[in-house]
Amino acid sequence: MEITKTISGAMESIPNLTHNSREHIPPNSVEERRYRNVYFDNDGIGLKEVYDKLFEKSYQEWREKQIAKSRGDRCPGNYYEKIKQDKQKNLIYEIIWQIGDMDDTGFEKCYEEAEKAEKLLFNFAEYIKQLPYVCVVTKKELCDPNWQPPFEAGIIIYNMSYHGDENTPHIHMPYIPYVRNMKRGVATQNSFTKAFEKIGYTTIQEQAVDKDGNLVWQLDKMGHRVPQMKRKSFGGVDWVEEQKEVLAKMMKERYGWEREYKGSSPRGNLLLSDYRREKAAERAKEAEQKQKELETQVEKLKSRYDEIGKDIYDSEKHLEDLNDKEKTTQEKIARAEHKADEVEKKAMIAEVLNLKLQRYGMEEKEYLMREEIIDLSYENESLKQENKELKEKLKQAYDYMKQFVIKGKNMLEDFLEKTEKVIERVMGRGR
Repeated sequence: MEITKTISGAMESIPNLTHNSREHIPPNSVEERRYRNVYFDNDGIGLKEVYDKLFEKSYQEWREKQIAKSRGDRCPGNYYEKIKQDKQKNLIYEIIWQIGDMDDTGFEKCYEEAEKAEKLLFNFAEYIKQLPYVCVVTKKELCDPNWQPPFEAGIIIYNMSYHGDENTPHIHMPYIPYVRNMKRGVATQNSFTKAFEKIGYTTIQEQAVDKDGNLVWQLDKMGHRVPQMKRKSFGGVDWVEEQKEVLAKMMKERYGWEREYKGSSPRGNLLLSDYRREKAAERAKEAEQKQKELETQVEKLKSRYDEIGKDIYDSEKHLEDLNDKEKTTQEKIARAEHKADEVEKKAMIAEVLNLKLQRYGMEEKEYLMREEIIDLSYENESLKQENKELKEKLKQAYDYMKQFVIKGKNMLEDFLEKTEKVIERVMGRGR
């Protein structure tokens, strides 16, 4: 019967060093098995001491240059504090290596399997430590003033430990990514991406594509259309996956165990790097679909906005036309009322003339009447012509005013009522 085991290589961002060293005892620790714990090359040195040895000389050289450029206020006193304040970096990273799980390789249920996994993990730890780009820092290295890591870039292991007191055997491997001869910034740095890149595991990004091979786009914070990028390769993850394959080979050769990819895992038997790439493409496709939906909604809103704008323009134009017609009508009414006032004045003049004539004799009356008649005849001819023109204009005004109703009343009716009132006033005075 074939025996399969999963292999874990979880890349935890920040290790719990007190948990690893058992300064803090976790609830799942079994005291009777605590003797099984192993602390590789752990002789009590502090993390800051390691930082001072690896980075401080280079950092202080860089810091002095910054101070000379009046940028010293941006530089913490030491490199340990600089990385501690850096939001993009961690002082230390961790990988947890494990074979199987509590059901098929746990000390409680499968003691013999757990012991085999324990021995295999010890061998695997020695293999990792022998890699040309991996080293361990102990008091011996710290006390040697001329010591530095034997490589330009690699992994500095700090306080690696094995735990056999928990259910499933596993190794905690805290490490610092280390790079020398950097051209920008501090010459010697803690740089995750660059460390793995220089040992041959590059992080590469490229534009995502959907299942049909089409490039996928997305919107940035400013609403601009930009490529949806995905990692073609992720240096640290690819390195871990390669080491898991080494462990799988060791497992197969020694015990005949095959590496298992959990069926419950959404990635099935895919390598982690391939699974990440597929998921990135899926997310990119979803982002592109959402972008298309947003663009469709924007077009609909724009079209509706244009329709509303046209309706508003048409309404304003119609209102403007009505205002112009009302203004013209009011002007015509004003002119008609002015003519009516002239008629009223002439009637008053005739009344005054009649009173004046009553004070004179017959001959004087005849003379005055003759003069007045001549004047009135001349004026009458003028008035006849004006009256003819006025009648024609009034007829046009009447016809035009019949078309409108203002405040519930025909405009012509309103005008005639006002005219009747004027005539009544004139007639009343005549009597």
